[in-house]
Amino acid sequence: MSARRLAFVVGAWLALMGPTPGAVGACGGDDLAGPADFQPYCQQREQLICVRRDLRREITDAERDRCRLAGIDACKLRSFPSDCHPTERQARTCLNALASFDTLNTKEDKLPECVTSALCQLPPSAASDAAASDAGGTDAAGSTP
Repeated sequence: MSARRLAFVVGAWLALMGPTPGAVGACGGDDLAGPADFQPYCQQREQLICVRRDLRREITDAERDRCRLAGIDACKLRSFPSDCHPTERQARTCLNALASFDTLNTKEDKLPECVTSALCQLPPSAASDAAASDAGGTDAAGSTP
């Protein structure tokens, strides 16, 4: 790997994965337990996929740059499915897996941290609430017993 390519990859990784201002050492609740913001997640994910494809030599540097721009534009027209509400923690886990050199030779759709079942699962408290609601909330006709 050339020094220029290595510098670009390191710079891109730092730019995409750096903490947000004020988040380092912040006091308070668990910000990662809240819902993920789709646009930043999508844009980072698409750009990381392009960089990974370039590092695997599936595309050229010029194609990587076009791919990154196209990914950013495509995210403007997308959103999470209506039944998918990943937490910030789940989204960051996926992004961290995509940014890792350890997973470089694993295709993106095969990363366990990024599959739909990992991103779209209900958090434990919501899953137990949903189960309790399903257990006795409404009958087949939709009325409360």
